[in-house]
Amino acid sequence: MKSIYKKKVHILLFAVLCLTVLLFIPQKVQAAAVKKPSQVKNLTVKLTAKRAAKLIWKKAAHAKKYQVYCSVNGGKYKKIKTTKAASVTHKKLKTGAVYVYKVRGINQGKKGSYSSVQRIRTLADTKPGLSAAVTGTTAVLEWNKVKNATGYYLYKAGANGKWNKITAIKERSYVVNGLELGGVYSYKVVPYLRADGKTFKGSSSVKKITMPASGWLLDYVQPYAKPLSYESYHARAFTMRGTSYTHGFAVRGTLRNDEGIYFNLGGKYTSLTFKTGIKDGKYTARRPAKVTIKADGKTIENGIFEIKDDEAFSIHTINVKGCKDLRIYIVPGDIIKLPDTEYGFADVKLSK
Repeated sequence: MKSIYKKKVHILLFAVLCLTVLLFIPQKVQAAAVKKPSQVKNLTVKLTAKRAAKLIWKKAAHAKKYQVYCSVNGGKYKKIKTTKAASVTHKKLKTGAVYVYKVRGINQGKKGSYSSVQRIRTLADTKPGLSAAVTGTTAVLEWNKVKNATGYYLYKAGANGKWNKITAIKERSYVVNGLELGGVYSYKVVPYLRADGKTFKGSSSVKKITMPASGWLLDYVQPYAKPLSYESYHARAFTMRGTSYTHGFAVRGTLRNDEGIYFNLGGKYTSLTFKTGIKDGKYTARRPAKVTIKADGKTIENGIFEIKDDEAFSIHTINVKGCKDLRIYIVPGDIIKLPDTEYGFADVKLSK
């Protein structure tokens, strides 16, 4: 009886042992078949929208899935995706940031080496601001730096209100010439990021410039035609009756009959105002002078007068509406006895 019982126990033990071997051997064989993935190669990252990037890489041997990691602005790497595909799109990126990516393959519990890192930049969503400093016919446009911008587009509004691009510039200032009295000008600056053959624009800033209806003559129109020597004419600061003037010019009484100070007004203005007097200086004698002002070859009404050596300034307003060629003469002759006297045209102002 005991031998039969022992025999049954041996058979049971043998069956358990066989079952254990049968269960254990496949696991060992399966574990031995799992291989570590190779390193991910050829990772590329491209910006596809202002806040989206697409990552593509070459499939790695033995990789069943891929883990994608990202570092933002130099921070710690964080896993953003686990995928079976060899590509992924990362959306809702922060603006004005630097993103660095790396990818590795995984096969069950085994992990491959990370790929080389790739980085992209996103354009900050801040307005550059736009200011204008106007001097005469010139405006200097300036704006602030926008993070990660490749450059800036500058636009000017046309008469129909449509924006026309003037230039693409990396600097943060631009000089505009040719502004006119009474003119209204609008400019817009737009930062842009150039990446992977695409251009992404940021937020814009607009500046409107309204020019005054009146301004100093020499700020808008310079003398032309006959070059006059410094001894005959200059536009530097001068004094009359102890007051210094910079918005005008002084003329010696030595101009010839064919000389004059010529201005091309272009038919854009309506009136010209100024004050005249004898410039302060040490003269042998202070003599009056005769002035003749002509518009397009014809003497202007109130355009003939004398500059006298008296206590009061002589203030003049003349009509130059439609005038293109304005000429101011100091006529020599009996009135001017000595050549060394200088005559000032001060606060010479144009009006639209």
